Amino acid sequence: MPHLHKTRVSLSSVSSVALIAANLAPVAGVVFFSWTIEDVLLLYWAESAVIGFYNLARMWVIGRWKILFLGPFFLIHYSGFMAGHLFFIYALVISDSDVSMSVSSMLDYLLLLSPALIALFISHGVSFLFNFLGEKEYQTTSLSEQINAPYHRIIIMHLTIIFGSLLVMSMDNRLLFLVLMMALKVGLDLRAHLGEHHPKGQKEPV
Repeated sequence: MPHLHKTRVSLSSVSSVALIAANLAPVAGVVFFSWTIEDVLLLYWAESAVIGFYNLARMWVIGRWKILFLGPFFLIHYSGFMAGHLFFIYALVISDSDVSMSVSSMLDYLLLLSPALIALFISHGVSFLFNFLGEKEYQTTSLSEQINAPYHRIIIMHLTIIFGSLLVMSMDNRLLFLVLMMALKVGLDLRAHLGEHHPKGQKEPV
């Protein structure tokens, strides 16, 4: 496969603006609708499923019918990753709260968080359409690389969020520090987004 340059994505690109706008939805939930830190963590956990969905779509674009063999492998492995991620969140943060991890309770929480989750789904969709398809980024990667693509970004971002949450819970003014933690998440997400769509060795334009 010939080496092709990746798309140059900046802070003013459509996908970057969509990312920032989508991440304002949970901030609004915290400020105006009294969402708790548990709500925010569950939302960001659910966003991992959105990332997995679009990664599967990318795998289809790259490999076409090969996804019939590699798709189930990715789904099983990624589902296990998400289950472990949820357990990690529960053990470190949620276990001391009154949040239930039953299926019915999880569905209720996802319904509550659905406006923000839909916004995040649209944001990732914009990046998929404008960058991966529109700029033909699928020509710059292989199927094996794409299978592993979500993990590095998710692990770094969510470890920061989880340990930031533990710090928030120790503060008196939780609202202020929760908003600051969410701002940190946006910054990490945006940095990862810009890095993902730039050739190695080039700085992100601002």
